[in-house]
Amino acid sequence: MGMSTSATHIIFFIASVVLAASFVSVAALTIINISNGIEDRGDMIAKQLSEDFEIINDPTRMTNNPVILYLKNTGKVPLSTEHITVLIDGLYVNNTNVSSALWLPGDTITVTLYVNLTAGEHVAKVILEDGLSKTFYFTV
Repeated sequence: MGMSTSATHIIFFIASVVLAASFVSVAALTIINISNGIEDRGDMIAKQLSEDFEIINDPTRMTNNPVILYLKNTGKVPLSTEHITVLIDGLYVNNTNVSSALWLPGDTITVTLYVNLTAGEHVAKVILEDGLSKTFYFTV
C-alpha cells in the first residue's frame, strides 16, 4: 500500500511539472508576440511623427491645365514620391508628373496635374504611399 501511494504521488508530480512547462511555454510565446506587436506599433508611430509635408501654393493664384502643386517635405526623413495619389474634388487624377524621385527634408517638389478644371473653388487631396495626406482648397 505504501508503494502505490508513492507511485501515485510521483505520477501526479510528473503530470503537474509537464502541465506547468506547457503553460510557461504558451505564456512565453504569447508575451513575445505581444512585445513584438508593441515594438512594431512604436516604430510605426515614430515614423509617422517624423514624416510630414505641406502644400505651399498660393490658393488664389493657381493655374489650370496643368494644375501645379508645390509640396514641401517639412518632416525629418526623406519621403517617397513613387506612389503619390492626388484627388481633385474627390476624383482621382491619373495623369500626373512628379518632378523628383528623391524628396529630402526641406526640399520642395512639384506635382503637375494634367486636368482641366472649371472656374471656381476646388479641393485637392494629396496622399502619400504610407497614408499621410494633406488637403488644399484653391480657386481657379
